[in-house]
Amino acid sequence: MNNTYKLTSGKLDGYIELEYTSGLLTRISIAIKQGLNDKQFSWLISAITQHEHQVRQLEEIGITVSAAMPANQKLALFCRLYELYKKIKYKVSPADSGKIKLITIDEPMLVAYFTSENFIFKNKHSVSNLVRYYNELRAEIAKSSKPAHPDYWSDKHASKLDGKARAAYIGHLHSIGLKPVYLLNGDVKDWVKKQ
Repeated sequence: MNNTYKLTSGKLDGYIELEYTSGLLTRISIAIKQGLNDKQFSWLISAITQHEHQVRQLEEIGITVSAAMPANQKLALFCRLYELYKKIKYKVSPADSGKIKLITIDEPMLVAYFTSENFIFKNKHSVSNLVRYYNELRAEIAKSSKPAHPDYWSDKHASKLDGKARAAYIGHLHSIGLKPVYLLNGDVKDWVKKQ
C-alpha cells in the first residue's frame, strides 16, 4: 500500500513529498522555489526516515507532516463538488484517477475552479481540464488573494491610481492605523503609525 506525506516548514517556500510503499521509503519529491545548498540537502536526507512508522519524528525538528490525500479521495471530492455546482453526477473515466493523483487539490481550490469566470475553465469542468490547466488555476487563485494596496505609503503606487482608487488607498492606510506626514509645501512625505 502506498502512502504519501507532505512536509512543510516556515523556512521552506514549497514542500517535500515522501512516498512509502509497504512501510519503506520509495520516492522523495522536492518542490521548493529556492534550491538547497549541499549542507541543507545532506541534512534533509539524513533527517528523512526510511521507515514510515518514524515519519512523524520530523515534527520534533519543526517540520509539519501531513498525509497527502490519495487519488480516490481527490476524485470523490471532485465528483461531490461537480454534482454540487453542475447538478448532475460526474461520469468518471478510467484515466481520471491516474491524472488526478498528479496534482495537489483541496476543497477551496476546487470551489475556485468551479466558480471561475476564466474561459479556460468555465463550462469545461472535467478532471482532464483541471489537470491540464492546474498551473493557470493556481496562478488565478494567487492573483485573487493579493491585496489591492500595500500596507505602507508608496509614491510610485499612488501615482498610478486615479481619484477613486487613490481615495481607497488613503482609506486603507487610515484603516491600518497610519497617518500622513506632510512636507512644508503640503505634499505627503510619508505615512507613519499614529502615536
